Amino acid sequence: MVRFGMGKRQKYQRPAVFATGTREKLWKVRFREYFIGRDGKEAFRNKSVTWSRADHTKVQAQAKADKLIQDLQAGPPKADGSMTLAQFWETVYLPIRSRKWTGHTPTLIAGYWRNHIEPQLGAVALKDITKAMIQIHLGEMVDEGLGQVMVDAIRIRLHSILEEAVDNDYIPKNPARKVETPECKGSEETRTLTEEEVRTLWDGSTGRDYIVWRLMPLTGIRIGEVLPLERTDLRPDGLMINKAYVDGHVKLPKFNKERLAAIPASLRAELEEWLATHDHKLMFPSEAGTVMCRGSKPVQELLDRGRALVEDLDFRMCRTTFASLFQGDEADRTSIMGHHSTHFTLTRYRKPIMERRQKSIEELDYRLTKVVSIDKLAM
Repeated sequence: MVRFGMGKRQKYQRPAVFATGTREKLWKVRFREYFIGRDGKEAFRNKSVTWSRADHTKVQAQAKADKLIQDLQAGPPKADGSMTLAQFWETVYLPIRSRKWTGHTPTLIAGYWRNHIEPQLGAVALKDITKAMIQIHLGEMVDEGLGQVMVDAIRIRLHSILEEAVDNDYIPKNPARKVETPECKGSEETRTLTEEEVRTLWDGSTGRDYIVWRLMPLTGIRIGEVLPLERTDLRPDGLMINKAYVDGHVKLPKFNKERLAAIPASLRAELEEWLATHDHKLMFPSEAGTVMCRGSKPVQELLDRGRALVEDLDFRMCRTTFASLFQGDEADRTSIMGHHSTHFTLTRYRKPIMERRQKSIEELDYRLTKVVSIDKLAM
């Protein structure tokens, strides 16, 4: 019978058990296990299983052998570690994992693979990849001057790929499990704008520039989420952020998280005034009436004009500034920014600010002084 739409199965076989052993009396069965080899073709290896003759009659041993072969034949050819890392990436890892990637993640991970994994390890069989091989590769990346963020990203991605190989029985254990990121130069963190710098940015901007620089530090919105905003996204209860322009396409925001950002009355009035200057459905349309991309000339010119006011300004600073200066509930901050956890927001985006520290210490001193009477003369 021909089965349509089903994967290729193990070949039929029904080997008989036979008596063996001198010191220990055993029933033994030999059979072939089929697998997909490194060249992508089906191959086989000879295997055997034994049962104690003291605990099994020949009929019982044969029944177990039949069950073993039946289970084996029910599935496709077994996975095999002779498949190269590149073959596994293309045929297994990418089709499974890429379905969960959102936003710019697919492009980012493709760059990691293309530049830092495939050239060095792509041709190596899964079973031949060792902890030492991975550790040496990461060390070479450090020697080339790559920073901790990049080296860490490659370590994490290799661990993810090889863990998928373990889960699918291509290899027995993950060689990247105990690999550590070598000591390397730290990556420069995105700083937060000071309150004075934010005011300088606002005071020195006009028109579309002003609205964009107002939006970003007050809502934590990404520049890729600003550009596809539509006039209908300005809701009575806030600003709906449900789109992002990534790699030439309008998609859902990162992590597929739609969110509603609260906005102050002053920003709402400014947005309404700006929208009255044109009738396009986009808040910030290009001259051609389309969504502008981050690398377009108008967006780069907007950033250049901002840098004339704050020298090292970049769009990400505005998001970090929101996370650092927002003094509301931590859960609200995380929700507005569209993150998966408050820990991630606090660790990656909220930066220490000396003014905030000083204010907190002053408030603590005030509360303690108010509650506890302190005798300055007491020794």
